[in-house]
Amino acid sequence: MDFNSWVATLRDALQVDNNSLSLNNGHWEVEDRKSLLYSLRTRIFDSHLNQIKECAVEVLSEIDPQFELPTEERYAAKIHGKVLKYSSDLRQGLAETLAILGTHGNILQNCSPHKSETIAILSLREIFKHADWQLWGSLNDLLPALSEASPSEFLNTVEHALRQTPCPFDKLFAQEGNGISGRNYMTGLLWSLEGLAWSEEYLVRVALILAELASRDPGGKWANRPANSLTTILLPWFPQTLASIDKRIAAMKAIKSDFPDIAWKVLISLLPNQHQTSSGAHKPRWRSIVPEDWKPEVSNKDYSDQVVGYAELAVHMACEDLDKLKEIVGNLDNLPPTSFDAILDYLSSESIIELPENERLPIWTKLTDFASKHRRFAETEWALAADIVTKIEVTANKLSPTSLEGLHRRLFSNRDFDLYEERGNWEEQRKKLDGKRKQAIHEIFAAQGLQGVITFIDSVESPNQVGWALGQIATNDVDTNLLPDYLAIESVSYQQFASSFVWSRYHLHGWNWVDNLNRSNWSLSQNCQFLMYLPFVPDTWRHATEWLGNSENLYWEKVNVNPYQSDSDISQAIGKLLEVKRPQASIDCLYYRLHEKMPLNNKQVVLALLSAVSTDEPVNTMDPHQIVDLIKALQNDPETDKDDLFNVEWAYLRLLDRFQDAAPKLLETRLATQPEFFCEAIRLVYRSKFEEKKDEEPDEQREAIASNAWRLLHEWRRPPGLQEDGGFSAKEFESWLNIVKEQCTESGHLEVAMNTIGEVLLYCPPDPQGLWIVEPAARALNARDAEDMRNGFRTEVYNSRGAHWVDPTGKPERELATHWREKADAVENASFGRFAATLRELATSYDREAERISEELKTRIK
Repeated sequence: MDFNSWVATLRDALQVDNNSLSLNNGHWEVEDRKSLLYSLRTRIFDSHLNQIKECAVEVLSEIDPQFELPTEERYAAKIHGKVLKYSSDLRQGLAETLAILGTHGNILQNCSPHKSETIAILSLREIFKHADWQLWGSLNDLLPALSEASPSEFLNTVEHALRQTPCPFDKLFAQEGNGISGRNYMTGLLWSLEGLAWSEEYLVRVALILAELASRDPGGKWANRPANSLTTILLPWFPQTLASIDKRIAAMKAIKSDFPDIAWKVLISLLPNQHQTSSGAHKPRWRSIVPEDWKPEVSNKDYSDQVVGYAELAVHMACEDLDKLKEIVGNLDNLPPTSFDAILDYLSSESIIELPENERLPIWTKLTDFASKHRRFAETEWALAADIVTKIEVTANKLSPTSLEGLHRRLFSNRDFDLYEERGNWEEQRKKLDGKRKQAIHEIFAAQGLQGVITFIDSVESPNQVGWALGQIATNDVDTNLLPDYLAIESVSYQQFASSFVWSRYHLHGWNWVDNLNRSNWSLSQNCQFLMYLPFVPDTWRHATEWLGNSENLYWEKVNVNPYQSDSDISQAIGKLLEVKRPQASIDCLYYRLHEKMPLNNKQVVLALLSAVSTDEPVNTMDPHQIVDLIKALQNDPETDKDDLFNVEWAYLRLLDRFQDAAPKLLETRLATQPEFFCEAIRLVYRSKFEEKKDEEPDEQREAIASNAWRLLHEWRRPPGLQEDGGFSAKEFESWLNIVKEQCTESGHLEVAMNTIGEVLLYCPPDPQGLWIVEPAARALNARDAEDMRNGFRTEVYNSRGAHWVDPTGKPERELATHWREKADAVENASFGRFAATLRELATSYDREAERISEELKTRIK
C-alpha cells in the first residue's frame, strides 16, 4: 500500500465511532495504544510481528547524521542538512511498539506462545549487535522505551557495552556540551536504568551498572550523572524503588565490593543532611512496576533502618581508609547514634592516637572545627547537644598535636567566620582571633626564630595572615632580616606573606617606619615592590617619585589599583595610569570619583574609555557597570564634547543596548535628526539592490563597523520628529523622511530603509488629539507606497515582546489580539485604512497563535 492509499484508509477509519485515532494539526496519533492492541488481538499473526521486527531494526539502527558535525555545531544540524532519514515520530512509535509487545503481547491470541516477547528481545539484540557510541547517542531519547521492551536483554546489552574496548560510553560522556547549544547524550540511558530500578528484580544489577558508569564519568555541568541517579534511587526519605530495604542495602554492598570509591561518594550523599532535595526518578511507562496509586511515603522505622544500614557501611569503609575517615568526621552530625559512637571509639583507639602527627593533624583539625561550630550555634535546632559536643572535644584532645606548627595551623585559614567562638559581635570576635594569631606567631618566633615562622608559611592556607601577625610583633631586627630579600621572591605564598607584613608594619607605625628603613642596598625593583605593598594613596605616589626618579613608571605599570584606600584627590593617579597605558585601572579610579560624587574630568573619562577598547590589560578586569555609568555621566554633562561622546557611544554600543537602562542617546538623536547619518548607517549594513553580490568576505574592520551599525539601527528607539520635551514636530519628521527617501532611492536601499523606519515608529508618542500614535506617523504608515514601512512596524511589534513565558491557555495572545484590533479600529476611524489593515492582520496572527497553543495543551493532556 502506498502512502496516499494508507492515509485514505486512515481518514476512513477516523470517521468510525469509538476509533482509536486522532488527527491534530496534520499529526496522526493513536489515542490508547494498549486498547488498540487489545481490539486487534485476533487479527495479528506471527508474520506481522516479524515485519515489525524488520522495520524496527532498520529504522532504529540508523546513525544520526548530527554526529558528523563538531559538538558545538550539532544544535544547528537541521540547518546543515544532517537529519535522520526516518522521522522522530516513527522512531518513537516503533520503540514504544517494542515496549508494548514486550509487556502486553500475551493478549495476541493467534500468535505463537511468547512470540511477542521473543520479537522484542531479538529486535534489541539486532539493533545493539554492533552498537558504537554514535548509535547509543542516536537512540538516547528512545532508550527508556527500549529498556521496557525486555529489561534483561537491555541490561545484557549495557553490560556488554561496558566490557567493550574502547567502551562506547566513554566517548558518549565526552560529547557533553555546555550552554544552550550543549547536550548530554547519557540522559536516556540514565532514565532507562532509573526506570528499571523500581523493580526489586533489577535493582542490584542496575546499581552495579550505574556505579560502573559513575566510575567512568569524567564529570560535567549537567546534573544528570550516574552517581546522582544512584542517590536518587536510594534516598532514605524519598526512595525511588519498590525493592525491600534489605535489597537496597545489598545493592550498596555490591557497589562497595566492586566500586568502593563510587560507593563512598553515594553513601555520603545518602546520609541525612539539611540540603537534600529530589525531583524523583524516571518511572516505567509500559511495565506495571509502580502502582498507579503509589505514594512516596516512608515510615520512621523504614527511614531509620536505611540510614543505619548506609551509615554502618560508611563507617566500615572509613575505618579502613584514612582519607575517608577524615571526610566522615565532617559528617558526624549526619550519623545515627550507633555509627557516631563507633567512629568516636575508633578515633580514640591506639591505632589512630599513635599515628604520626602529620596524619593525625587533619582529623584533629576537623574535629576541633566541628565541635567549635556546634558550640557557636548551640541555640539552633540543628546543633548537637552539649554533652555530645563534649564527647567530640574529648576525642579531639586525644589527637591534639604536640608541635606549635600543628597546634596553630588551623588559625591561619581564609575562613575567619569558622574560627569565631561565639555568635554576634563579629568585630569583637575578629579582634580575639587577631589576638590568637599574634600569640601563635609570637610562640613560634620565640621557640624557633624567624626561620621557624618562614617555614610555617608553607603549611598554612593563608600566608598573608602570618605576615600580618608577624608585622604586629616584629622588631627592627626582623625588618632588617626580611627586607629587602623577601620583596623580590617569586613564590606566591611568600609574596602574600611579605605584602601583609609590610602592610601590617605600616599601619602600626605609619610613614615614620617607612622613612626610617635603611634602603641603601635596595635595588630599584625592590624599592618599587615595597611601594606597591603600601596603600594606594598620595603619600605613596610621592615616595614613588622620590625613590624611583625617572623610573617612576615602573610603579604605575604594576601597582594594584584600589582607589577606595585614598580619601584624597586621585586625579594624579588617573593621569599616571593613562600615561602608562592602563586605561582600565584609570576607569576604576574615575568610577570611584563618580561614586563619591566628585567632579569628573571629561577629557580623562573619554581618553580612558577609548583607550580601554584596545588595551593590553586583561579583558576580565573590565567592569561593564562602571563603563556604562561613566558614559551616562558624559551624556548628562552639557560640557561633554559631542564628537567625543559620539566616539565613545560608538565604541561601547554593545554595552549600551538597553544595558542598565542605558542607551546610545547621541547616536539615536543623530539618527532621528540627521537623515544623512541614518542613510549612511543603512549603507554600512545593507547591500544596494543595484550592486551585485560579492563572494569575498568583508575584512574584519568593515565587518565590525557593519555590526555596530546594525546594532544601532536594531536598538533605535527615538523616532524622527520626536522633541526633547516629548513633543512631536510634523515638519521635522516629514522633512527627514523626504530626504531619506530621496537618498535611499538613489543608493538602492529604499525598501530596507522604510522597513527600519517602520520599526522605530512603534515608539512614537500619542497624538495630542487623542489617537494612540501621532497623526504624522500614522499618515506616513498609511501611505500607498508604505507597505515596507508597515511591515517593519508589524515586525517590531512582534520583536518588542521579547522572551516570554508561554501561557498554555493562550490568554496573553488573545489579549494582544484584542489590543491591536482596538488600535486598528482607532486608526481606521481616523481615515488610515491601510495601516488599520496591517494591524488587523497582526491581531489575527495573535488569534492563531492562541489557537495553536491551546491545541498543543489539549494534545499534551491526552
